[in-house]
Amino acid sequence: MLMKFALRNVLRNRRRSFLTALAVFFGAMIVGVAQGWINGLVNLFIGNYIVYQTGNVRITTEEYLERERFIPVDTLIPDAKSLSDRIRVLPGVKAVEERIRFGILLGHGDNTVEALGVGLDLEHSAFGLGEKLTAGTLGPEGLYLGKDLAARLGVKMGDELLLATKTSEGGLNGIKLPVAGLVKTGIGMYDKKLFFISLADAKRLLKIQDGTTELYVLTQEEKQTDAVDAAVKSLLPAGLAARTYQEQLGPLFSSFHVMRIMYIFIEALILFLASFVVINTMMMAIFERLHEVGTLKAIGMTDRELFVNFTLEGALIGAAGGIPGALVGYGFVALLHFTGVNMESFMKSVEMPIEYVMHPSISILAALIAVVLSIVVPALAAMIPARYARKLQPAEALRK
Repeated sequence: MLMKFALRNVLRNRRRSFLTALAVFFGAMIVGVAQGWINGLVNLFIGNYIVYQTGNVRITTEEYLERERFIPVDTLIPDAKSLSDRIRVLPGVKAVEERIRFGILLGHGDNTVEALGVGLDLEHSAFGLGEKLTAGTLGPEGLYLGKDLAARLGVKMGDELLLATKTSEGGLNGIKLPVAGLVKTGIGMYDKKLFFISLADAKRLLKIQDGTTELYVLTQEEKQTDAVDAAVKSLLPAGLAARTYQEQLGPLFSSFHVMRIMYIFIEALILFLASFVVINTMMMAIFERLHEVGTLKAIGMTDRELFVNFTLEGALIGAAGGIPGALVGYGFVALLHFTGVNMESFMKSVEMPIEYVMHPSISILAALIAVVLSIVVPALAAMIPARYARKLQPAEALRK
């Protein structure tokens, strides 16, 4: 009964109700777009870290962890192949990759730049190098340079580069490799610094006879990380350590979690600001209907029923604007998710693993949050004038 009465009151002044709902519409749309954008950014950041730097679980020696900032190549996981085979059959494990990272100065002609080499299985790595080649063909060996790194060095396809660096034995060694491909990961910090070679060439360059520096464990789903981590740790011999990507990101990962929660409060604030129009509309409605309020109270409508009625009016206006706004915002996010937003000119200088082309995240949950907030917040806002109406005495309302 109260719902029908509230709906009738909302439709009494359709133009004003429409304009009020329009404010909530834009608030809900902004919330939906912003939610998709921030979730997409965080998911992209974490996903790229997992693929390129941490894996879901990464295995190293304990000594490697202590000296990791120097990227040591002299502290190795022994019998890495046997350990990989045992981990690969664990439930939830998608892949186990052996990688060797090493710092190096690359030179070509008069150009010398600092670079980071990665030795891996070129054809079967989670890096997906074949999909990122802008020149050349992916094969089991050769030198694959980040496109921006190649430009800084002034090299082209087929050129031979001398790779010289400190070995696992403490001496120096160098090998020559031809440029077999140019890679564009779409991430500025990688395209400027990374190059890739095969595991065999990396071990030959670094004089690694047995073992590897790092093993990357990738899970079938991100939520399986903790279970896989526990299973992996049960297999590790003394001296080896396994860390999840959350542990490797440390405070940065915690800040992402806090940011997601805080963003819901920010969304509520955006809708609350939009709901000031609801407060204004409901106050106007109350003042216009003072005689009606007095009459309703005089014939027996309780203060509670009157309060609920005006609150429902605010909720109906919020729903009329918020539901379409959330749907339009969701549709816009879905469009950007599939087309992407190219921010290459800006992202090239950012030292974070975020791709040039960004794809907001589409989430039914995010759309539902926007819908719920767009109904609840205007309803809460409407309680302010509703409290005023509840306090009016029948005789006082009729006199006004």
